[in-house]
Amino acid sequence: ELIYKQSQYKRNHTINFLLLYSTLLYYKVIIMKSVQLVQVGGFLAGTHLQTVQEDVPVPTNNEVLVQVEASAINPVDWKMAEYGFLLPSKEPVPVALGCDIAGTVLACPSDESLVGKRIISYLGASKMLHALDKGAFTEKVLVEKDLIAEIPSDMTFAQGASLPVGALTAKLLVTEHTAAKDWLLVWGASSSVGFNVVQIAKKEGYKVIAVASSNHEKTMEELGADGFVDYRSDDVEAKVEALVSGQEGKLNGAVDCIGAPSTFGTAAKLVKKLGNHDDALVVSTTIAMGLTDVEGVARRPVDLGTANDEPQSRQNVSTWLKEIVDLKPMPIHSVPGPFSAETVEKAFQINKEGVSGKKVVIEWSP
Repeated sequence: ELIYKQSQYKRNHTINFLLLYSTLLYYKVIIMKSVQLVQVGGFLAGTHLQTVQEDVPVPTNNEVLVQVEASAINPVDWKMAEYGFLLPSKEPVPVALGCDIAGTVLACPSDESLVGKRIISYLGASKMLHALDKGAFTEKVLVEKDLIAEIPSDMTFAQGASLPVGALTAKLLVTEHTAAKDWLLVWGASSSVGFNVVQIAKKEGYKVIAVASSNHEKTMEELGADGFVDYRSDDVEAKVEALVSGQEGKLNGAVDCIGAPSTFGTAAKLVKKLGNHDDALVVSTTIAMGLTDVEGVARRPVDLGTANDEPQSRQNVSTWLKEIVDLKPMPIHSVPGPFSAETVEKAFQINKEGVSGKKVVIEWSP
C-alpha cells in the first residue's frame, strides 16, 4: 500500500507539473532566448547567428530542465558554424550550437530532490544524430537525468562549464593506455584536454612528462607532472629521453592533445625508442586522419562527439561526469554578456584566435 501511495504521489505530481507548464506555455508566460546558427559559413551575429525567442521546453520523467548560467566554448563550436563540421548534410540549419553547460536544475518531474542542484552536463558535440535544437547557448535546456553531475559548492558555474569536453576527452585518451603504468608523455599539456590528462594520468598512477610552452611549467608542476619540456625547444626529443633514461620504468605511451602530424610523429618516435617492446606501445590522439603511423606503435584516435549515442560510451560519460567534478578546473577566460548572438560571436572569435592555458567560457547575465 505504501509503494502504491508513493507511486500515486509521483504520478499526481508529474501531472500537476505538466498541467502548470502547459498553461503557462499557452498564455506565453514562459519564453526564453536562444542563439541559433541559421547560415553556415561564419559566426557573425545577425548573419550566421541569430537570437531567437522560444517556448521553454517541458521535461519528461527522465529529463531535467536546467537554467544555464555558463557555457564553455570549444573549437568544434565555431568550426561547425564556419565549415558545417559535424552537421547533417541535409537541412543542417537552424541548429543550436555548444555542448558544455553549467547551471541550476529548475524542474524534474520524477525527482524533486534535484531541483536547485548546481550541475554540469555534456550535451554531445556531433549534431549528426542529436536533436538540432539542443545546445549550450540558451537560457534553459533539457538534459537527460543520467547526464548531469552536481558540482562542489566552492566551484563556480564558469569553472564547472569548463570541464565536460576537456575532461571527458582526457578520460577517453588515458583509457586507451593499458600497458604498464610507467611514463606517459602528454603533448599539449596546457590545452583544455591536456590540462585534464595530466591530472587523470597522475590519479591512475602514471609518471607524467608534460610538453607545453615554458610559461606553463609551474602550472604543470602544481598538477603533479614529474617532468616538463618546452615544446619550442630545439632538442625536445633529447630532453624527454634525458628525463626517462636511468629512471625506473619505460615510456610506453603518449597522449597527443594537439593532433597534428608533427606532434603525433614525434610522440610516436619517442615511444618506440624509449618504450618496452614487450608491452603495447600506444599513442592516443584527438585526430584520426592525416597522421603517418610509426611501425610498432599503435595509433588510438578517440571520438567524444558521438559518445552519447552508443550505450557503453554513454554509460562512460554518465559515470565520468560524476568523477571529473573532482578535478582542478583550468583558468577561465570569462566572456560576460547577455543571451545574444553578439555574445556568442565574441566568445567564438576569442577561442578561434587562441587563448593559451585558459578555457573560454561565457558567463551569462540577465
